[in-house]
Amino acid sequence: MRGPDEKKTDRARSLRKAGNNAEWAVWNGLRNRMLSGRKFVRQLPIGPYFADFACRELNLVIEIDGSQHNDSHDDRVRDLYMNKLGWSVARFVIGDAAPILDTIAGICDGDISESVRSPEFNFYPAWNAPIPSRGEREFDSIFMARAISLARPGHTWPNPAVGCVLVKDGVVIAEGATGDGGRPHAEENALDAAGETARGATAYVTLEPCGKRSSGGASCSERLVAAGVARVVYACDDPSPYASHAGPQRLRNAGIVIESSLLESEAAHLIAPFAYFLKTGKPMVRESGDPAGFDAEFHPNTDADLASELAAWAGRGYRHLYVLPGSDLAKSLRAHGYLTE
Repeated sequence: MRGPDEKKTDRARSLRKAGNNAEWAVWNGLRNRMLSGRKFVRQLPIGPYFADFACRELNLVIEIDGSQHNDSHDDRVRDLYMNKLGWSVARFVIGDAAPILDTIAGICDGDISESVRSPEFNFYPAWNAPIPSRGEREFDSIFMARAISLARPGHTWPNPAVGCVLVKDGVVIAEGATGDGGRPHAEENALDAAGETARGATAYVTLEPCGKRSSGGASCSERLVAAGVARVVYACDDPSPYASHAGPQRLRNAGIVIESSLLESEAAHLIAPFAYFLKTGKPMVRESGDPAGFDAEFHPNTDADLASELAAWAGRGYRHLYVLPGSDLAKSLRAHGYLTE
């Protein structure tokens, strides 16, 4: 059976043969120590990734991609992974080789050492040990933002929409989101996908992991402990008194590192309808012409008063409803104080 290193070697060889015209043009200026006397190699395996060009002497990675890679989440995760391993990453948009080579020469000569952000060129310096806290937080924020994007508001009622990302050695190993109707929970789906690889991982969750389940089954905090995760980072506290922070406490008691409130304001919209229901006993209602992210459009029984109808819809599990902007119903809800602006 072929080992993983042999497979990586084959993959690197394949990538070296492929390459686009821009990569070949830059390579012609890098090969054989032609640039600043530095030795560059092509398609160097670094963890699960392959660097377009790399100089081991400088721990420098060069990436050349199309403009569609600008602001790419996956590329930023990749760059941060390499940064944590001590590699600086220079990322260029495909263009003429001459200015790209001039910029690489500037990096090699030490003229460029700080972070650079521009439409055509980005430079991410390596993190020196110990990792600066701002760098670590940026790394965490990338994965929490991904968890937020995974959540599926409008599909999980009566439960809030939650996203979860499991990361190990800087690489996403599994993702999960709350299932339709609120089950399974996001952490359950991610842990099931990760299997044994979850041991030692960090879990990024948009909502604090639950401490107990109304169904009587294993809570998410129990599942995380059993899976052997090393660290849990979550965005928002659970507003439910039923939760009462029992989940995070169980994780701490098990020796798991807990961090909270990361991107809390960015994730708050995911639990806002749930929190509103806990406070008022009614669904949150907003004006919208787009049903995305809502549980349903509110169509009250005209024979009943609005308060009774909203309570009835809440009893059926709805937490976030919409009405058409400017409609008579919207005006009536606003007049009674039932419309969230």
